[in-house]
Amino acid sequence: MPDPLEFFQSGLTHQKNADWDQAVAAFTEAIRLNPKYVEAYYGRGNAYEAKGQHDVAIADYSAVMKFSPGEPVAFFNRGSAWMKKGDRKAAIADFDEAIRLDPLYAKAYYNRGFAFFKSNQLEAAIDDYTKSIQHDPNDSDSFVSRGLIRAVRGEWDLAMADYDEAIRLNPDNAKAHGNRGNALERKGDTDGALAEYGEVIRINDKDAKAYSNRALAYCKLNELDKAIGDYTEAIRLNPKSGKNYCARGIAYAKKRQTDKAMADYDEAIRLEPRNVEAYVCRGIARTAKLNRDGALADYNEALRLDPTNVKALYNRGIVNGLMGQLDSALADYNQVLQLDPKDALAYSHRGVIHTKKSALDRALNDFTHAIELDPKYSRAFFNRGLVYLIKRNPDSAINDFTKTIELDPNYSLAYLNRSKAYEMKGDKAKAAPDKAKAQELAAATPETAGAH
Repeated sequence: MPDPLEFFQSGLTHQKNADWDQAVAAFTEAIRLNPKYVEAYYGRGNAYEAKGQHDVAIADYSAVMKFSPGEPVAFFNRGSAWMKKGDRKAAIADFDEAIRLDPLYAKAYYNRGFAFFKSNQLEAAIDDYTKSIQHDPNDSDSFVSRGLIRAVRGEWDLAMADYDEAIRLNPDNAKAHGNRGNALERKGDTDGALAEYGEVIRINDKDAKAYSNRALAYCKLNELDKAIGDYTEAIRLNPKSGKNYCARGIAYAKKRQTDKAMADYDEAIRLEPRNVEAYVCRGIARTAKLNRDGALADYNEALRLDPTNVKALYNRGIVNGLMGQLDSALADYNQVLQLDPKDALAYSHRGVIHTKKSALDRALNDFTHAIELDPKYSRAFFNRGLVYLIKRNPDSAINDFTKTIELDPNYSLAYLNRSKAYEMKGDKAKAAPDKAKAQELAAATPETAGAH
């Protein structure tokens, strides 16, 4: 007569070799020969989970509970399967029972903490990760997970302490290094973040996320060639990530390599047709290449996907203004300011549209709002000065152009328009040197006339 133990051991061998179908078959035969074979149900449940068949795994763990109702591991395993199915409530109930049966079950606290975290019950999650640490103080993963929640709550020093302890316990804990890098970036230590992402890559040079994180840090330091190199490696490792193509496109755009940027945005959209950022970025690139109709199409698609995307609205407003569609531009900036009343750029650009529509008092009001929000916004002072000039208020215009020059000493148009204001006052002695300075600067750095 066949021995169920032999089939069970065969299942374990197949499981060790990750041959899940053969493992399921062997455990199934062991169960056929002995329908109460608890270990075989465990083994088959694990194999089913590895195959992503969570419903049948849950059934097997339930069978363990039927034949051996006091098994905390069965509740733990079933809870883990419920989590993979996305049923956090059922998962928490099973982890509760596992902990009731074994109050020292560190992994059950850990997994329940994760379920609480995914349910946005952050305080309960921290409590569970702390209990997991108490019962297994050498588990670096519990420190990493608790640190992540502390980071989500903005408790950066506490998060860093947890990541440091995780790394002390396991210097090769890639997730601890990666999360520590994220925390350092949020604290403004980009160089420190680069070092941590480098550690992740040392531990696992196939980690695409680490390359993209390091690339973003390089972008913040304006080391664009290094950033492009890391994004290229991230793409090689994960060629289906539209996000990485979009990010590399942004780096190319910063280097003014617009065609390469466009190619990356195209690929990002092909891979992820709902990638709003890629549409916005491609719209900006199309604007730079004077393809305004194409840019509008991209902004419209971005806004169809996300009607409250401020960046898309703002840039569509710019293109509408360039195309002379002033009412449409005005509507875009109005919507931006409804969504973000502290957007100084939107006030300034709306002021330009009001200027073009001869609504000069509204324009003055918008430029003044922009300056109140950003007292170093040189173009807002310049634009307000132009309006004062149009309104034949040379003294106020001179004050604004002078402030523009203080903030941007090489801006030739500020000198040119201040000279016009002095001429309006009849002060040719002050107008002449300003006009000469404007000509000197314009010869070195040609600029576009008009409001900005």
